[in-house]
Amino acid sequence: MRAPDRLRLLAPLLLLLLLPSSSLSSSPPDVRESVGELLRRLENKRPSSSVQVAAAHALLQRLLPTHHSSFRFEIIPKGICKQNGCFHISNVNGSNSDGAEILIRGTTAVEISSGLHWYLKYWCGAHISWDKTGGVQLASVPPPGSLARVDGEGVKVERPVPWSYYQNVVTSNSYVWWDWRRWEKEIDWMALQGINLPLAFTGQEAIWKKVFKGFNVSSDDLNDFFGGPAFLAWARMGNLHGWGGPLSQNWLNQQLLLQKQILSHMVELGMTPVLPSFSGNVPAVFRKLFPSASITRLGDWNTVDGDLRDTFNENSPPTDDPKYISLLGAAVYKAMSKGDKDAVWLMQHYHTFDCLFYNT
Repeated sequence: MRAPDRLRLLAPLLLLLLLPSSSLSSSPPDVRESVGELLRRLENKRPSSSVQVAAAHALLQRLLPTHHSSFRFEIIPKGICKQNGCFHISNVNGSNSDGAEILIRGTTAVEISSGLHWYLKYWCGAHISWDKTGGVQLASVPPPGSLARVDGEGVKVERPVPWSYYQNVVTSNSYVWWDWRRWEKEIDWMALQGINLPLAFTGQEAIWKKVFKGFNVSSDDLNDFFGGPAFLAWARMGNLHGWGGPLSQNWLNQQLLLQKQILSHMVELGMTPVLPSFSGNVPAVFRKLFPSASITRLGDWNTVDGDLRDTFNENSPPTDDPKYISLLGAAVYKAMSKGDKDAVWLMQHYHTFDCLFYNT
């Protein structure tokens, strides 16, 4: 089955997520050209060098405030790296160092932050991970003025792939209980680990409410559609409607405000956040509002008789007609591109696991 031309950018993005850089060199020319076009577009949308350097310094202040003046950060052109971005760690020499001992240069604030992590780990014996896997252990870092010197001209580490993807739709099971302080800590951790393509799904129900209101969907009908905070992932994937709800307007407003903080921090660090898009999941009242529309109920979910798979996530498609699947995908992307002419459709592969339709 050949995908419509409008979906051409989806293939290279999936390749970048799943394959090492060496595999891209053997890809068809049109795929390589699309990859290059996409990379250039995203690079042009990143914030200025000064904004990213300031964001990296703010991260250092939160992580290791005693050493805020011990490190110097700089953004470097991507051309210094071989292909996908890099960071370079070296010593600061000279009398005008202002207390700085180590210079970390990177193509984005993410590369700078991951370079900082690299130095703290391999030169200072520090450990930075989630709280449940050891947390932040920095007791081994020498005091300011006595940091370990880097050998020779320093060390350069190349990014093996353009994007490092992170999270899943179902991580809302944990994230929904987080406040901004916890989110800031997680985004800092992402940068330190080199993550530059994170999901950003918080607060989407506030937007969907505005969208569906434009189609004359009432608040009561939306209460029967949105899942409660503990069941957001399942409602977003279309597995259930209304379970554990309703969502108050105050809660919706608070989540939307939190999402704006999340996006701001991701962007200032040079990340490319992945936002949710419309996947075809609509309130049941659409059948009454639009009686001529083709709306399919996928069936019961999570019953004792088995587990059905969503159209995009843990349910089988309602038909195995390739033309239908192709037209469905084209319609989804058409809606995305109306809102953003540069939209890129990112799709996780795990929804096809153990699904007969995708494996025959």
